[in-house]
Amino acid sequence: MYRQRVGLVVIGLAVVLVAVVAGLRPQVVTGAAQATPVPGPPGVGDCVVDPIPGRPQRLDIVTADSGGTVPVYPAQQIRPCIGARYGEITAVIAAPKPTVVEGDDADGRHLEDPNADSCLPTAMQYVGVTTQPIQRFWRPFLQFLFVLSRPSARQEAAGQRWAACIVTLQPPDSASHTRAAPLYGSSIRNAVRTGRQRDQLSNCIAAADWNGLFTVDGCSKPHALELLAFGDSGDHLVTRVQVEASCQQLARQLTAMPDPTAAGALSIQINVTDDKGAAIITSQVPAHSGLTCAVTTTGNRKLRGSLFALGRQPIPWA
Repeated sequence: MYRQRVGLVVIGLAVVLVAVVAGLRPQVVTGAAQATPVPGPPGVGDCVVDPIPGRPQRLDIVTADSGGTVPVYPAQQIRPCIGARYGEITAVIAAPKPTVVEGDDADGRHLEDPNADSCLPTAMQYVGVTTQPIQRFWRPFLQFLFVLSRPSARQEAAGQRWAACIVTLQPPDSASHTRAAPLYGSSIRNAVRTGRQRDQLSNCIAAADWNGLFTVDGCSKPHALELLAFGDSGDHLVTRVQVEASCQQLARQLTAMPDPTAAGALSIQINVTDDKGAAIITSQVPAHSGLTCAVTTTGNRKLRGSLFALGRQPIPWA
């Protein structure tokens, strides 16, 4: 009986080994191997998911023959937007243009990049800054950077030659040599109306002084003056009252506040200058005078935050 049991165990092990060996034999799979498809160009609103060097590419010129080649832009990682991002696509240039030599030997020469020139209006439109004056004189005063990206190495190997326009926020420290654009969490598309990233996009001055320096962190630090818009008085003489009235209307539109003066705690102000930057304080504003529309605090209290698209939210007092 014992020998019979041992024999059965040996036979059982042999069957198991045969099954294991059969499972290790390579299996033939029919069909042909295919590479992962190469992604196409990005779309407007897609996001840059790796850090962007914020300093614009400098196009130095050595000789008059330096133009005529398409600049080589960095290849940024671009994906459909999910969560945080370093920038957003505002346009895709299907056929990037070569640089052009501008200037002459007397005044100096430089390289002009027509691709960068075309990116500026798309960046303005993306954040909601119209290219046409609003309230007759004004364009919203927002700060941002725009850079370009080329296709990835794999996309270039597949023959893609586009350039993507990217809009991003200013670095927190504008004096930084690296000027790395910051990571941010929500889209700046139509930021003029949504108010997203308003503190980083807006321009504020610590004191109520038209000639003061912008705060290095947009409007996130204590300040007494926020610049809402800049403009031009146009081709004809206008009155200061007209300009002031249009600035007040613009302040209501841009802040969306029921009372942009906050019951007298804030004041809507204009600044008028000539072509040399000298202040014009007369009741008549000459043609093509420079205009600035701003909101200032009326007392010693300061703001810590922008008023763009604030609506009925609490005023961000410091």
